[in-house]
Amino acid sequence: MSDLFLGQTMTYRATFEYDAGGAYTFTLPFQADKVAVYNYTSWSDVGAEPCSVWFRGMPAGDALQWQVIADNGATGGENLLLETTNGFTSADTAGGATSYRRAISAVSLADPCVVTTSTTHGYSTGQIVRITDLGNVGPNATARGADELNNNRYKIVVVDTTNFSLQDPVSGEDVDSTAFTAYVSGGSVVLETRELSNPAAYDYAAVSYRLTFGTSIFGGAADGDVFYFEAMKFGQLEDLGDLANLR
Repeated sequence: MSDLFLGQTMTYRATFEYDAGGAYTFTLPFQADKVAVYNYTSWSDVGAEPCSVWFRGMPAGDALQWQVIADNGATGGENLLLETTNGFTSADTAGGATSYRRAISAVSLADPCVVTTSTTHGYSTGQIVRITDLGNVGPNATARGADELNNNRYKIVVVDTTNFSLQDPVSGEDVDSTAFTAYVSGGSVVLETRELSNPAAYDYAAVSYRLTFGTSIFGGAADGDVFYFEAMKFGQLEDLGDLANLR
C-alpha cells in the first residue's frame, strides 16, 4: 500500500431542525465517503436512534445505528442496529459531457470487441472514445464486468446506429475481447473527438451530489428536534477485498 497522499480530504458540517416530514434529500458540496448524523435534542431519549453512520459503498438504504433502549439518568442500555431499508441512499444527479455521453447496454466477447449503446450514439468511424464506469465499483455492489475496457481510450469503427467495434488508438489493431471479463451491466462511453467549431460539443452538466436520509435516520425524533451531521471526503480510499488474499 502506498504511503503517499493521493487526494484531498474534505469535510462539511450542517445543522437542521426536523419537521416530522419523513425522508429528506440533502445536497452536499462533494461526493461524500462517510456521513454521520446526530440527534442533539433526543440524544438519550428511550426508543430514539440518535446516531446514524453511512459509508459510500454500502447498499442503498443502509445505516449503522445506535438506539437508546433504557436511560434512568444513572444507567442506560443500547442496541446496535443495521438498518437496511430506510437508512441512507445516494441520489446523485447525472452530469458530465452529456451531449456526447452514451450508456452502454452490451459488450461482446469477440474479436473485434463490439460495444452496444442503449440509444443512438451518433459517432463516426475513426473517432476516439473513452470507456468508463465498468469493472468492480465497490465491495457491496454488483461488478459491472468488462474490467479490461474500463477508463481506456479507443478508436471506433461504426457498425450501425447503436453498435461500434474498438481498435487500439495508436496501432489501429482490432481489440480482441474473447478472453475479457464478461460484461454484466452499466458503463458509459464518452466521445473525445470533437469539433472546435461546434460549441455544443463541449456542453457539460455539473454533477449534483445528493444523499437521501430515510425515515429511520430520524427514528424517535419529534418535531423541532435539532440534528447535526458531518460529511467527509477521504483523501485516499482503497478496497482491500478479502484479507485472506493479503497474507
